[in-house]
Amino acid sequence: MKNPVHSTSELARRLGLSRWTVSRALNGHAGINPETAARVLAAASKAGFSPSILGRGLRSGRTDLIGIVAPDLEEYFLTRKLSVLRLLIEEAGYHGIIQMTDSSPASERAALERFRTIRCTGVLTFASILGPRDIGLQRLKEAKIPCVQIDPLLKTTGIIAGTDRLEAQRLTLEHLFSLGHRQIGVFGIDSSTTYGRQRYEGITAACMAAGLSPEKSLRWFPREQPKDDFATGCALAREFATARHRPTAIVTINDRMALGAIRGLQENGLDVPRDVSVIGYDNADFSAYCTPSLTTIDPQGDTLMQGALDMILSPKAPGHFRVQPTLIVRQ
Repeated sequence: MKNPVHSTSELARRLGLSRWTVSRALNGHAGINPETAARVLAAASKAGFSPSILGRGLRSGRTDLIGIVAPDLEEYFLTRKLSVLRLLIEEAGYHGIIQMTDSSPASERAALERFRTIRCTGVLTFASILGPRDIGLQRLKEAKIPCVQIDPLLKTTGIIAGTDRLEAQRLTLEHLFSLGHRQIGVFGIDSSTTYGRQRYEGITAACMAAGLSPEKSLRWFPREQPKDDFATGCALAREFATARHRPTAIVTINDRMALGAIRGLQENGLDVPRDVSVIGYDNADFSAYCTPSLTTIDPQGDTLMQGALDMILSPKAPGHFRVQPTLIVRQ
């Protein structure tokens, strides 16, 4: 490439413009004449030049990057949330950069340190396993880089955005009670994990609020394998179908398990919803298109992503943001 350009100053000299004008044109800021902006962009492209994100960060103390720390995408059902979050970040004029972890404290801490060193505007973590005094979080705080923990797995005093899982289970149980169900099977939910414990407590509290005994009204069907997928739902449904005095409704940990349960029930001669009602969680895209269509909880992931991003970008945002889920009633 002939006569490459290595800085905005050099590009400005070639075009006979101020460095300020060139810099704002390259970064898409308003207030620049459209013809001038087009001229700058065309010249930069021809010269093979693009502004340095890290260089801007060194000058201003911040880059336009939003760091995202995420564990296993499938296990935590994060694909949809990350897609929404990316769009929201770009609409706000920033760029998202994702660091995957192996769900260990060391891996998450290392991701936070990388985002600190490149001077991100802010950081979002999913299912964080770092306590409030962890050195990774403390170093971000010292650098004045806000970090929002989305549904952290440990109790923390930091900036938190999350889903009200107790409310989700209250909506689920109240709907089943309104249909006349009093004996309910629970697939895949237990108190061994943070999210599971929240939902376990929500289910038992909803029973007691209705004047029912959790011990008499609930039957828990634990997983043999630590997976919340279609196959596990189908396997638990086979166990459910052969149980004595089986319940008349099933609450599942997610929509994948619910769809697997429906398949397992049908294979064992049970009709859904005539013989057994099934409710999922997540409002996954496929839940409206299976047969029968699935009643489920929508945890309002889009709203959660917007709220979490607002907490980074708005100095007036609250320190805690909790999304209220909704019940989607189908067949």
